[in-house]
Amino acid sequence: MAGGERELDWLLRAQEHGVPIAPMALVPARVEDDFYRWNNLPERIAALFADLDPTDPDEDDVEDALPTAIAWVGGHALLDAVVDAFYESLADLPGRVTIRRPGEAGPHALRGRPTLLALKRVWADTWNVTAVVRSARAGSGWRPPARPVIVHAADVHPDVELARAAGDALDRRVLAWRDDAGRLARLALA
Repeated sequence: MAGGERELDWLLRAQEHGVPIAPMALVPARVEDDFYRWNNLPERIAALFADLDPTDPDEDDVEDALPTAIAWVGGHALLDAVVDAFYESLADLPGRVTIRRPGEAGPHALRGRPTLLALKRVWADTWNVTAVVRSARAGSGWRPPARPVIVHAADVHPDVELARAAGDALDRRVLAWRDDAGRLARLALA
C-alpha cells in the first residue's frame, strides 16, 4: 500500500493536530533485526540461498527455500527480556488486538502469548518470493528488510469524520479507522 511506511509519521502528525490516537504498542524494526541476529539466522539464511545469484535469482529456487526460512522464524525464540517488554507494552490494550505492519492489515489475537505468536507470523509473512528477490537484487541480502509492527485494538471501524480530521492535519485524503472509544487506530491513503 502506498504510504504504508509513512503511517506512523502520519499518526504522530495527526496527534500533534489534536486528533485522539488509540492506545497502541509499537515493536520497532530493531527488535526483528535483533531476533534474526540472536538466533544466528543471517548466516543460516545466507547458506540457504548460497547457490543462487542475488543479481538474478531464479524465482522457483527462491520459492523452494522459503518454507525453511519461514520455519526458522516461527521456530526460534525471542530473549526473555524482549518477551517481558513486549507483554508489558500490551498492558493498556484490550483483550483482543490486531498485529500488523504499518500500512497493512494483520491478524487478530488475544493479548499475551497469542499476540507474541502473531508477531512472529507477521515477521514470517514477510517471506515471499517478491520481497526476497527485491531484497537480493537491491544488494541487501536475502532477508526482506525489518519493519516496525503496530499492535492496537482489534475492533476498529472506518470513520469518515475522523478521516476528514486526520486528512486536514496531514493535508491529504486518507481513510481512517477508529477504536470503540472513537480514537484513531489506523490510516491509509484514500
